[in-house]
Amino acid sequence: MNNVKLDYSRVRGTGVSPGIAYGEVLLTEKVDFSSKKESITKNRAIKEWERLQKASEQTKKQLEQIKKEVGNMIGEDHSFIFEAHLMILKDKALLLALEKLIKHDLCKAEWAISQVYDRYNKIFETITDEYLKQRKSDISDVLLRLYRNLIPQKRKKTDDKKDKIIVAHDLLPSEAAFRLNQGNVLAIALDMGGATSHTAILARSLNIPAVMGLRNITQKVKNGDYLIVDGSDGEVIIDPPFAIQREFADKRDKYDNYRKELQKTAKLKAFTLDGVEFSLMANIELSQEVKGAFSLGAKGIGLFRSEFIYLQRTDLPDEEDHFKVYSRLAEDAAPFPVYIRTVDIGGEKNLPQMKIEKEPNPALGLRAIRLSLRDREMFKIQLRAILRASVQGNIRLLIPMITELEEIEEVKLLLKEVKEELQSKNILFDENIPLGVMIEVPAAAAVSDRLAKEVDYFSIGTNDLIQYYLAVDRTNELVSHLFKPLHPSVLRLLRFIVKSAHKEGIEVSVCGEMSADPLAALVLMGLGVRRFSMNPIFIPRIKRALRSVECQNIEKIVRKAMTFKTAHEIEEYVIEKILFKHPTALLMQEVPLIM
Repeated sequence: MNNVKLDYSRVRGTGVSPGIAYGEVLLTEKVDFSSKKESITKNRAIKEWERLQKASEQTKKQLEQIKKEVGNMIGEDHSFIFEAHLMILKDKALLLALEKLIKHDLCKAEWAISQVYDRYNKIFETITDEYLKQRKSDISDVLLRLYRNLIPQKRKKTDDKKDKIIVAHDLLPSEAAFRLNQGNVLAIALDMGGATSHTAILARSLNIPAVMGLRNITQKVKNGDYLIVDGSDGEVIIDPPFAIQREFADKRDKYDNYRKELQKTAKLKAFTLDGVEFSLMANIELSQEVKGAFSLGAKGIGLFRSEFIYLQRTDLPDEEDHFKVYSRLAEDAAPFPVYIRTVDIGGEKNLPQMKIEKEPNPALGLRAIRLSLRDREMFKIQLRAILRASVQGNIRLLIPMITELEEIEEVKLLLKEVKEELQSKNILFDENIPLGVMIEVPAAAAVSDRLAKEVDYFSIGTNDLIQYYLAVDRTNELVSHLFKPLHPSVLRLLRFIVKSAHKEGIEVSVCGEMSADPLAALVLMGLGVRRFSMNPIFIPRIKRALRSVECQNIEKIVRKAMTFKTAHEIEEYVIEKILFKHPTALLMQEVPLIM
């Protein structure tokens, strides 16, 4: 290795689909809207609107075809991506905006589309929440396809059958589906994007390694260059020498064997070596993700983020829109539980249709339950739909960002009102639907002993809880090193929450990223946690870690670890003792997955 010339370069991004690939670059053009405003007459405006409607119909046919192809390629459970695109295309608010620009501003359809795109682009630039930010590509995808269909051009599949690594500034979901359907994509490397983008979801579904957020990879490579794409570690290596190729070939073989082992693990029972049962559930955004989550070993949906219902449209969803999603979710997951978190929007998760005023400090502002209690009619629409769907018997109601007991009392009063409304109409629902709260604010954690008397369960959101508790923005690279889940104060706080729940005999689960990390999950088990919820792709590795230990030993290790002064000391001690007692428990960390 010392004789290797270091004339290659490494670019770091975010690994969004694990695996390793080596191959030749296929550089795609950057998506762009370019149109100048041209004034037109009223008569021409009518024709322009007709031209747009014709393009819309063509776009609808194409999206339906893509949906069908994706369903055939990776299963109908993943064609939901393009169902969302069809909903965007049919959205009344979007169509009204386009119609107004064409008929009232007297402009061509191309310019109208570009203006609507610019509006949404500005809105999404203000959003800091990663999941919401990634929905920009869905609206861009629909608008770009509509734009291109104003002057239809028949697209041919490339004649180049050689396997390639797709490198692009951004890869819209329909473009990804088109290229992936050809079967010759080795990997994907993009300047933009993140783990929650629909292109990332497609890549994971097809086991295609992908790294996104590389910033300027398109400027560093050209067609014909060779790359290693490491979707596990989020790294791309440009023109690697033979020694580096060999090193990554070995790593790829290890990963492939590891993935096969995890697939076997997914089917095994969830018990520790000394017979303690634990439960692993999935965090999802779409009802169509249930089947995939269960195939990875999930025994329920521990967190359903209901925000996606708002993201599929530019107006507000009505009760039926909510009900269709929740009832399908409950039916697909039955008999396992489904924890539906009421809408967590506001603050840095702002959406245009919510019409929330700009705030100086959005992370600490009007969001989640605070917003719901301000706009009670909107909240009651969601509660009615959840209650109606609860007739299946497996739905749980989860309230985010609770900070005080008064908020629980207000929620209970609203829930009582909604129940009485449904009863007056003879509409069936689960009258004993469990009510739980997210513990993600230090204030809620500090009074968790009192909250536990008022609710049926806790769900600890460690991402926000740790961030608020340590006063560290984990997305800020200047201070992210201070975000320490094993900080002594964090572990003390978590122990208090868990003990408070156990004392009142209520469930307690963890749905933050700690539950998806093998070491952190073992520490949580040592603190008394038995229910974990996470991104489905992490379920097999967490099951493997927890099945590899004796719970009694882990509890002793964690009790001793709690006496140490620093996160570093705690981590070193826990790793040393776990590896000594249970050498295979952390084996999977040799091949990192998406973090």
